[in-house]
Amino acid sequence: MSPRLHSIIVALGFLGIFLLNTFGIQSSGIGLLLLGVYLGFFGWEIGKVVNKSEKAILRWWLGVWILLSSLIVLGAGAYYLYALPAEYIWILILLTPAVTLFLTKNTKHASFLKHTHNLWSEKKHKIPSHTLVTAAFVIVLLTVLFTTLGSTPVTDAVRSTWERLPYGIITLFTLATLLSFSLLWRGKERALSLTLIMGLCFAFVSVVAISFPIGYGFDSFIHKATELHLAEFGTITPKPFYYIGQYALVLFAHHGFNLPIDLVDTFLVPTLVALLLPCAWYFAAAHISRKRSIAMLSTMGLFLIPLASFIVTTPQNLANLWTLLLILASTPFLLGKSTQPLRTLIIPTLATLLIHPIAGLPALLYLLILSTHTAKPKNKRGTHAYLKQLRAVIHTPKNRSITRFLLIAGASIMLPASFIANSIVSKTPISIDWAALSPLALFSSLNLNVFFENRFDPLLDFVYLYGGNALLILAIIAIWAWFTYHKDLSPRFSTLCWMILALGINYLILGRVIEMTFLIDYERANYATRLIPLMAFFAVPYFLLGLSHILINLKSQPLLLRASALILLVAFTSSAFYLAYPRRDAYETNRGFNVGQADIDTVHLIDDLAGNHPYLVLANQSVSAAAIQEIGFNYYGDLFFYPIPTGGPLYEQFLTMNDLPSRETAQEALNLVPQHGDVNTLFYVVNNYWWEAARIIETAKTTADDWRSLGDGQVYLFRYNF
Repeated sequence: MSPRLHSIIVALGFLGIFLLNTFGIQSSGIGLLLLGVYLGFFGWEIGKVVNKSEKAILRWWLGVWILLSSLIVLGAGAYYLYALPAEYIWILILLTPAVTLFLTKNTKHASFLKHTHNLWSEKKHKIPSHTLVTAAFVIVLLTVLFTTLGSTPVTDAVRSTWERLPYGIITLFTLATLLSFSLLWRGKERALSLTLIMGLCFAFVSVVAISFPIGYGFDSFIHKATELHLAEFGTITPKPFYYIGQYALVLFAHHGFNLPIDLVDTFLVPTLVALLLPCAWYFAAAHISRKRSIAMLSTMGLFLIPLASFIVTTPQNLANLWTLLLILASTPFLLGKSTQPLRTLIIPTLATLLIHPIAGLPALLYLLILSTHTAKPKNKRGTHAYLKQLRAVIHTPKNRSITRFLLIAGASIMLPASFIANSIVSKTPISIDWAALSPLALFSSLNLNVFFENRFDPLLDFVYLYGGNALLILAIIAIWAWFTYHKDLSPRFSTLCWMILALGINYLILGRVIEMTFLIDYERANYATRLIPLMAFFAVPYFLLGLSHILINLKSQPLLLRASALILLVAFTSSAFYLAYPRRDAYETNRGFNVGQADIDTVHLIDDLAGNHPYLVLANQSVSAAAIQEIGFNYYGDLFFYPIPTGGPLYEQFLTMNDLPSRETAQEALNLVPQHGDVNTLFYVVNNYWWEAARIIETAKTTADDWRSLGDGQVYLFRYNF
């Protein structure tokens, strides 16, 4: 059977089972298998088109990434033009086989099944028994880890991920890391080793996805509620100008493959990180080091970058992943190679912009700056004379340098400018203080103690010593690589330096000059801190270059030195694993609490007590997140019936109520409702972990019409009737 005929049969088989499941069986299990086939097979086929020179997995991940990016762009386009109904998703899936087979009709075919072992052009060889035993131990350790996480669900309101989970999970992860990294030193069995790294990566980022069944964080509840609304109605009013990239992917899996929205949203980012990031990392490292054994060994460095960005599915985290994949995918171009045209990165860049602008704008500017390094295009026959002259003018070295300078200058202020423009359009207040950029003000804001803190707990001291210096270590290796190799690198590599500098300027302006007065105090620096992982991601190619150099030299060193380096990397990785999640220990106490079962019970009790009558609620963010998930979106004009956002007037009334619960404050909150005559009931919720909760509860008992407690005193509910 020819490979072309084999592809046609697989495509037709997929379509047949898809139609049967969509319009007949409607099984989530079959849908999950179909989704795996969809990404695996069609990603493989598209990968052959976008990068013909690569082998197997080195182009498979590119195909999957571009396929998903195309779905984001097509889904967002339909949403903005009209809506995103299930029928549109079905059409996209039905058209995928035909479009893919058309694109690959002139491509040299090789059966996917023939590459089950020879994925990276390895010579076939018998895998040593000790390698198989080691791999089996890793699989067992990861299986026990995932089983332990699943069997210890956290449904209480806790500050730290580790507060309810057994610390044996960290031990299991450390042992699995040690054995996996040991296999990497062989430089062989790359298919097996990379598969284990994928499993390890999933374990790193999936802790809260598995062990927090109610949900984690705050933003994810809002996005899930929006996705549920979109699944039912196809659109939402008013239409958001961002985030739709994530929504399109979630709805694609939901409508197309009968998967629950909560499940898809929860595991979207952790799963994509585990599947795509190790492959992309290996892809970039293989081009940089030119030795695949070193490239495989360098995947240890994957766990030294800020993976904390990927522990929860949010548009910002998904966009961060897409930006990192864009940087890794551009590595051949950065090195001056012509094997992969820059145009293959256009669709993923647009997808990043549609997911979240804070990552999308830097990704777009990065691609535009890279495009100024492209060669002068050839003039085709039949091209009009003035077009030839225009091309000649644009592509002169001087004009390309001017364009590059303007793009870099624009990149340096793009995010502050976008926030200022948004504040003008939305009429939300912000303040600007240029004096905050003075050298004295910047120096006084530095906290150098964080690099050398000591709490006389050897294990914890080491963990935080690494955590406080993790980005510094990455920066030192990247700077050393630039200093050593910058004369040998293509000028295109300098684009990374310019992006880091531009993001650094954005960070200073957002963090020091622009103050988001419409946000609560402790959230005002949130937007600036989102740029830190992006700066680290743009340094990754330099980090890979320096790490590859270190590993090449290390491989020739005595066994004792190599073993010491291995143990140190394992210690760093385990430290990063612990630090990736919110903590409550001698060094740090997380301020936020996750949504607990008592919060959900409170939301339902309030709705039952209110009956069919309208009401307002004063509660914290966790209870508000539970309300969004359980009740949905309920507005009185522009006022949400729970106090979000935190910078809104209803939240201010909640804070006032916490100072001194009174009927007057409750009445003032009701007065915020437009034409509030029909809203005569206010519920006030106090969680037992709130500051001075005991005093607040006793005072509220004397002012409310009635009260009750839930969850063995975890939550107190007070009702005010007017």
